Amino acid sequence: MKEILKSLQKLSEFSSGVLLACFLLVLSPEAWAQGTTVQRLGTPALTAAPGQSVTLAMRFNAVPMAEDYGVFVHFVDASGANHAPAGADHSPPVATSRWSGTVAYNHTVALPSTLPRGTYSIRVGLYQQHSPWGRVSLGLGTGVTVDDQLRYTVGTLTVGAATSEILQLATPSLSAQPGQSVTLGMRWNAVPQGQDYYVFVHFVNASGTQMPLSGDHLPPVSTATWNGAVSYNRTVTVPSSFPAGQYTIRVGLYSMSAPDTRIALRAGPGVTVDGETRYTIGTLTVGQTQPTTTQVLQLSNPALSAQAGQTVTLGMRWNAVPMSQNYYAFVHFVNASGTQMPLSGDHLPPVDTSIWSGAISYNRSVTVPTNFPAGTYTIRVGLYPLSAPNNRVTLAAGPGVTADNETRYIVGTLDVTGGTAPSGGGPVGQDASHYVLTFSEEFNSGFDTSKWNNHIWYETPNPTINYAVKNGVLKIWPQRDASGSFFNRTIDTDGKYYQTYGFFEMEAKLPIGRGVWPAFWLFNHPGDRRPEIDIMEAYPGGGPDSGWGDANLHPVAFAATIWPNGADNPNAGHKTLQTVDLSAGFHTYAVKWEPGRQTFYFDGQPFWTVNVTMPDPMYLMLDLWFGSASGTPDGTTPTGEGNSFEVNYVRAWQFR
Repeated sequence: MKEILKSLQKLSEFSSGVLLACFLLVLSPEAWAQGTTVQRLGTPALTAAPGQSVTLAMRFNAVPMAEDYGVFVHFVDASGANHAPAGADHSPPVATSRWSGTVAYNHTVALPSTLPRGTYSIRVGLYQQHSPWGRVSLGLGTGVTVDDQLRYTVGTLTVGAATSEILQLATPSLSAQPGQSVTLGMRWNAVPQGQDYYVFVHFVNASGTQMPLSGDHLPPVSTATWNGAVSYNRTVTVPSSFPAGQYTIRVGLYSMSAPDTRIALRAGPGVTVDGETRYTIGTLTVGQTQPTTTQVLQLSNPALSAQAGQTVTLGMRWNAVPMSQNYYAFVHFVNASGTQMPLSGDHLPPVDTSIWSGAISYNRSVTVPTNFPAGTYTIRVGLYPLSAPNNRVTLAAGPGVTADNETRYIVGTLDVTGGTAPSGGGPVGQDASHYVLTFSEEFNSGFDTSKWNNHIWYETPNPTINYAVKNGVLKIWPQRDASGSFFNRTIDTDGKYYQTYGFFEMEAKLPIGRGVWPAFWLFNHPGDRRPEIDIMEAYPGGGPDSGWGDANLHPVAFAATIWPNGADNPNAGHKTLQTVDLSAGFHTYAVKWEPGRQTFYFDGQPFWTVNVTMPDPMYLMLDLWFGSASGTPDGTTPTGEGNSFEVNYVRAWQFR
């Protein structure tokens, strides 16, 4: 009987093996490839000029394939025609039969000099080497689409921008005495212009009058052959009779045969254009004696207006001398009764104050909260040391600037009108046209359980309430429960809102004291992995010896961390930013999460970038925990609503 059973078992195993072999033989390439997903290019929006080379950052989430396929690359115009040159198709550096997990590599394509200008969709895919029309069906990554020819659109290529871009001067703030020479570092991102144009250089005073100082010239490289980055120096001599003052430097192109016909260009970052097709690329200060004390000047745009929810840009201006240390700049918005509003523009200037000299100008963007009261506010600025935020620096008040009795200098006004939907604006400091709002919590209508979960996160639920939504702000505060213990509180969107890639931003004011540990982060738990992006974590209880808090245990630093495979595994990077007292006002904390890259922002300014692939969708988390580098809370830890982690809004955008 046993022998019969053994024979039947062997027959069964043989039959199963034959069936499996037959099944594998009839599998199509498409069936083998279903586990491989095409991702968007690492840089999905590319630009180049005809004759240049362009590098495609190819990306797949892959499984081993049935054979070694080739990769095709098509550049498809609006009519559907493919313009890809020879060499676009290629064999990947790792054979597809050995693909597994994340596959990323660069492929460079030389564009023909005859390639027509325009925007092309970049369509890629796999094909059988022995039969190029044997294309392979693949999965779609985020933002990828497929056409009826099994071509996967992973990005765009714009060839030969129609116009050149004019950039700010290499040194945008210049100064000279009458009779001296000054050198202008001219800069352009250029395309061939079709003919040889002249460059005009105008110096315009505060009333808009063009001064009798000309810098017109023929560029050293013919504009007909301009291509890519063009830079050169142009020196002009200021006449000895030239009036003292500050002048804007406005430039552009014109045809020698028609000097009054100026050429429309693209304005680069920080460049503006007037109604005469003149592009302001810097300033020239003539004949002013170097001050002995840094002077605060009016904003370049002293009368500002915005709707609640919009972003407004302040043109900061100083006439400076080197300072004794690197100070922070504060920006306060004060109402008619003298009350400072919960809108902060504090920042570290882009040029260290210890090396300030002459004219200093830069832009600072702030977002007006959606619940900000309508009215007119004075904008008051100044400088302070990080070690003692209340010890403000005495400065000189420039023309039109007045100082109050708190060493704050009034440099302009902001007129705020009634609210606007947050979808009208983008992230702080970003171009709104590049984003689509996907999540907005303004906390204007209580705690929304359709968006948020309230729980303790892997702990026994605690009935003690230590959070509330009041006056458009979420507050979470340190509190002892019935047993006398402090307990953690987590607010998250698990199961209600997830997103892969995009821009995630919070505006908040942080609590103080021993043991408090506020955080804003992204998280998910797909299987055993727990990817995590910590946008903001603060540990003020560590005090001045730790670098996290000051002597009063106020937060003066926060950290950002990347955990591709969870906090139980090595992180991909960690950054601590020393900053201002984060309990004194509201600040924005954000991350721009792109395929293969994460950039972290504080008050709209980038401070850290990590290059790591994190393709899992994640949800939002806000919490106030206790411990870690902040120590153990004790009797000195302020409890109650007055010491809250206050969140004014949480927003998320997806890339367009």
